[in-house]
Amino acid sequence: MTGNKRFPQRQPRARDHSSQKHLPVLLSVTLSMAVGTLYQTAQGASPPAGAEWPTHGGNLEGNRFSSLTEITPQNAKNLKEEFTFTTGVKGSHMGAPVVVGSTLYVVTPYPNKVLAYDLASGKTLWTYAPSTNEFAKGVNCCDTPNRGISYADGKIVVNLLDDTTAAIDAKTGKQIWRTTLADPHTGVTTDGAPLVVARKDTTKYGAGYNVFVGNSGGEMGVRGWVQSLDLATGKLLWRAYSTGPDADVLITANTKPYFAKDQGKDLGVSSWGDSSNTKWQQGGGAVWAFFTYDPELDLLFYGTSNPGVWNPDLRPGDNKWGASIFARKASTGEAAWVYQVSPHDGWDFDAIAESVPVNQTVTDGNGKSHSQLLVHFNKNGFAYTFDRATGQLISAPAFGYQNWAPGGIDLATGIPRMDPNKMTETGKKKMNICPSVLGAHGWEPSSYSPQRNLFYVPIFNLCMNMTMLKAEFIAGAPYMGQDLQITGGQPPYNPSELIAWDPVTGSKKWGIPEKAAIYGGVLSTAGDVVFYSSMDNSFKAVSAKDGSATGFNATLECSSVGSPISFNGPDGHQRVAVFSGVGWLAGGFSASGKPCSSSGGGIVHVYKLP
Repeated sequence: MTGNKRFPQRQPRARDHSSQKHLPVLLSVTLSMAVGTLYQTAQGASPPAGAEWPTHGGNLEGNRFSSLTEITPQNAKNLKEEFTFTTGVKGSHMGAPVVVGSTLYVVTPYPNKVLAYDLASGKTLWTYAPSTNEFAKGVNCCDTPNRGISYADGKIVVNLLDDTTAAIDAKTGKQIWRTTLADPHTGVTTDGAPLVVARKDTTKYGAGYNVFVGNSGGEMGVRGWVQSLDLATGKLLWRAYSTGPDADVLITANTKPYFAKDQGKDLGVSSWGDSSNTKWQQGGGAVWAFFTYDPELDLLFYGTSNPGVWNPDLRPGDNKWGASIFARKASTGEAAWVYQVSPHDGWDFDAIAESVPVNQTVTDGNGKSHSQLLVHFNKNGFAYTFDRATGQLISAPAFGYQNWAPGGIDLATGIPRMDPNKMTETGKKKMNICPSVLGAHGWEPSSYSPQRNLFYVPIFNLCMNMTMLKAEFIAGAPYMGQDLQITGGQPPYNPSELIAWDPVTGSKKWGIPEKAAIYGGVLSTAGDVVFYSSMDNSFKAVSAKDGSATGFNATLECSSVGSPISFNGPDGHQRVAVFSGVGWLAGGFSASGKPCSSSGGGIVHVYKLP
């Protein structure tokens, strides 16, 4: 898909736009200072990101919210670019930088270099340049990005595209361990973001940290999985597949799916046809996006991708557990509950979007109150709110335009009320299915502000025409069987929008239509500001209260598909940073319709108030 073209690699450099001097060292912060509060997970929720941003989602819940307040809607217009840091690698820079102490860490697209930049001196401290199997470039769907890194216990953890995960000493850049998880020649790759969590239950594996890694390759006929490694050694602790018998999926007698549709023995096999059907072995359900975690319940949350082979006629049945949301005991991997969002998915309406734990009180249809929520904006256009302890679906209103399930989601059964005319079939072109394969909300992560109790969600307003085709499985080759065209959405037509969503009322509060796609993540702050980018090279800030413009709208040299972050610099003042640089797929959504990187590769842009 990506070919074998090589781009020249240049040494990272920094530019200072405010002066020719490096940043002043006004506040001494050392790398030896661990992010202890974030990873002290035995009691209660983890705190939001503040002075530091130690993991791709800011904190373990992945709410992408900063507790910093210096930047406000009133002064955001005064933000100036303080400096930029170039990575030396071209392509789509997804995910987010990580900041620990006075060091900013970034990971590049393939070949997945990790760089440490000293915010105090303005110098590159080290570069981790692994030898990454080039074969992985050709089998990874949709460009060769990397969605982020995590910091814990003095280590930077990174997934490399070639199915290896590495831990790096955060001070020196030296590799501590590197573990092989799969073989890219089978079509498996690893471009998602790892998450690191302190083990709450130490009975089985003892004290320490779990590193959670998922795979990519749903379009290659692979079998989805999550693996948990020990942070200290890189040793495999447990592996849970998305398809197959219960023993492989780590479904046990303690697993309690809420709905009857998800209850039964070995559904990961029997829901794929008769006993002779082995399609579950190429069943997809990859786990390539973002993990979130609830420290109080010790539950890990994630979603799975489309079932293997897009053509649903080739895999009769519900095809569990593709397009599903899992809740697992993080310390052991045992499934607590699971909910399939789109049974027998024929539209790529999977569940890879983030699922965010939220503590707010809502009342279900029977008058019962729930305060431990899990909120998930699905590609299919519905906003699912669960009781995250039990998996009960409390509400599922539409948040974007959809016509594939005009009857909505039946809260009694958990089953979507579908339009049979929108069901895809072999050889039959089905017109105007909404949303498109990009989803009403895709992988681009939302942000939740506990201050406003609002989610800020990037959405698409697009539809599609779809024809299913026959396909044969060949290991390591695309396994799809479909032809599609993406079309315009509902008038008045804007391809993208940023919406503010209240998870308690299940309603949209306001929206900002965008003529250019929002193809990156969102950041909200305690200063009441929301930051996001659009594919016309814009990076902007709006009021978290009502979406009104703040006057800050920076023009980047290339568009951004990354997620903004916020942190304090060495002088104790708030910064905001975002990647720029897009590869071949994301570039197709930009104004130019082409890939875009600076001459020095991707760039981290850093802004501060004067």
